[in-house]
Amino acid sequence: MTKYITDELIAQKMAEKGWIEGCDDEHARNQVLAHYECEVTDQWQNPDFSVYEESTADGYSVWIATADDKSINVNEDVYYYENELTDVVYEAIPDYNQIYCDNYDFVEDAITRHYEDLLCRIEDEIIDELLNEGYSHKVVNPINTLQYIEMISQDDQFNKDLPKLYIGAINLTVDEDYRYLNYASQIIKDRARYEIVANHYGLTIERAIKGELIFKELKDGI
Repeated sequence: MTKYITDELIAQKMAEKGWIEGCDDEHARNQVLAHYECEVTDQWQNPDFSVYEESTADGYSVWIATADDKSINVNEDVYYYENELTDVVYEAIPDYNQIYCDNYDFVEDAITRHYEDLLCRIEDEIIDELLNEGYSHKVVNPINTLQYIEMISQDDQFNKDLPKLYIGAINLTVDEDYRYLNYASQIIKDRARYEIVANHYGLTIERAIKGELIFKELKDGI
């Protein structure tokens, strides 16, 4: 039986690894920092990267973001606008093991961006894993009649793993409001041609007349 990749399956596999869409900030922070093996703290512990506010001699506030607080490069390490610091922390998290930052807002925004990025990356990895395990993508937006028949074959009515739903047939009302009217009409006009395609996907076209299309499971090669 063909196994299909679904949004629910992807979400389940991701949750098993701790990647949950819409989770709370603490969970996101823990996931991101664990992924990059990074610690961000507001306690000075001789970090390998630090972000902190400093006052200039004439009383202005600036931000320092550096990997070497004993040798500040004015052109590269000094920032005059707070909105630049989120990008700095975001870029530092994958590169450093311990980061000191005395403004949690910068950290929170950077964590949020990383978590969203990682959700996409982990989702792609999960899909690759499922494909390697023999799962297949479901057709959700067919672009021709062949894909339409493939999509029909993937319907839960033909899924033997769902005994409460499984009846091995699907009856479609083909009227002007039917979303796939064009594809269904082509099958009705040329049933013999598309019967071969249906057989390939384990189905037979039981009925194909104006206004009605019935697919059934192909059993024992007939």
